[in-house]
Parts: sequence; structure tokens; C-alpha cells
Amino acid sequence: MADVLIVYNAGKPDAARLAHESAQWLRAAGYSVVLTDQPTAARWDAPPDPNLALVMTLGGDGTLLTGAVIAAPAGAPLLGVHLGRFGFIAQVEPDAILDALQRWQAGDYQVQERLMVQARLDGETRASIALNEITLLRTPTAPMLDLTIRINDLLLTTYPADGSLVATPTGSTAYALSAGAPVVHPQTDALILTPISPHTLGARPLVLPPTARVSITVQCAATNEPNAQAVMTADGRRHQTLQMGQTVHISAAPYRLKLLAFNEGEFFEKLRDRLLWGARVNE
Repeated sequence: MADVLIVYNAGKPDAARLAHESAQWLRAAGYSVVLTDQPTAARWDAPPDPNLALVMTLGGDGTLLTGAVIAAPAGAPLLGVHLGRFGFIAQVEPDAILDALQRWQAGDYQVQERLMVQARLDGETRASIALNEITLLRTPTAPMLDLTIRINDLLLTTYPADGSLVATPTGSTAYALSAGAPVVHPQTDALILTPISPHTLGARPLVLPPTARVSITVQCAATNEPNAQAVMTADGRRHQTLQMGQTVHISAAPYRLKLLAFNEGEFFEKLRDRLLWGARVNE
């Protein structure tokens, strides 16, 4: 594999051009470079490459999530360029790419280690990896689910809901936020268990230590739906169908994403400017 992998979203204006310009600069600086579009990278199944020096993504946060599952197992840092609509995770604006690459080469940057989460089904050894969250959700035509939650093999509760998710602090500002979970600083070590549209007032988000092992068994709340199914997704992208009675085991992944950062206060700026933290909505 190359020293630098560039993943770009060809559907974003200027992404391909900026990817090729970045590759040209990196090659002139002595690096070998591979460029790939986001759909191809999402199917990336190569073993982690210890020689990978950098993964660079150009697109929205979805492109960055694709690059994260390649970079983290290899121990390579990730440089996210914001070309999307929201861009809460990506650190670099398009007009600052060259400056960011020069600072990376000179070692003038910070590394934010981001907790990642993994999930596997009972009886399977291969895990699905996510930077934001693992989600269990009923299919559109299925009735409500009964979800039995165990923490470290100890029964917590069973509640009826459309689904449940386990998010990382990075993912606390994504789907988990919409489902009512708290905002957690991305460099905090925690997992956030959150019910999705629970049909009870007793099910609320729960912040757990990063060592917690969460097991969720999926059942159908209705007794006359023998063909009901649910789906498990990793960052909303990699899907796996679940049959009723199956259990999903979720825990922190054995590696973390090394996200390049150049502005220490950027998370708080994004809370204020993009999520309108503290804004008066009635003005």
C-alpha cells in the first residue's frame, strides 16, 4: 500500500481536483500516494498496513467515517478536509490543505485520539467498526422491538423501542444527539447507550465507562410477526440483518483513531456555530 491514502467524495464539487492537487504535492515531497473514491474505500478489505503514513479524506463527515476505519487499524493519522454540508469532525477547510500538509510534514500538529466502537453478533468473530455509533433499528415495516440490555453480562433492563445505539463521544453529536443523548467531549473516554424512540418514560441515555461490554438481544414486541427483522449498522453505512432472538455484543474497539488537529478550541466553536449551542431560538 502507499505511504498516503487519499479518499475523496467524487460527488462533492472540487473534491477530485483537490485530491489530485494534494497527491501531486505529496509525490513531489517524496511520498507514494493512492487515490480512491469513497464507495471504493468503503469496501476496503486490505489488512492494516504498518507503513501507511497518512489517510486524507476530502468530503463530508461520511467520507471521514470511511477513512477512519482504514486509518485506525493501521495506526495512521487521519487528516479530514471539510467539503460537506455540516462537517463536524473534519478539521481542515479546502483553502488550508497545503498549509495542513506542510504542518503535518513538519510535525506541527496535535493528535486527538478518538475512541472507536465495535460490534459482533453471537457466534461470529468478525467485528463491525465505527467511529460514531453502532445502531440496532427495526426495519421500516417491522413492529416495535423489545430490547434486552446487559452490561458486563449483568441484566440492566428490557424496553420497547424502535431501536438502540451505542455511541462514542465523537458520535455524541451525530445520531445519538438526535435521539436525546448528551453531548460528550470527543476526547472523553466513554460509551453512550441510547434508546431510539422508546415506548416508556423509564428508558434514558446512559453514559458508561469505555471498558463496558454492552449486549443487546433483539426480540419482536408483537407475538404474531414471525418474519420480523432488525438491522445493525456501523456509522449508518455497513448494514447487517438481524433475526429476532439474536444478540449483538458491543464494546470499545482495540484501537483508536488518530485525528490530526490544528485548532485546540475547534470543538467548542462547532458547538456554538453549527449546533447553535446556547442560542436563543425565540429571537
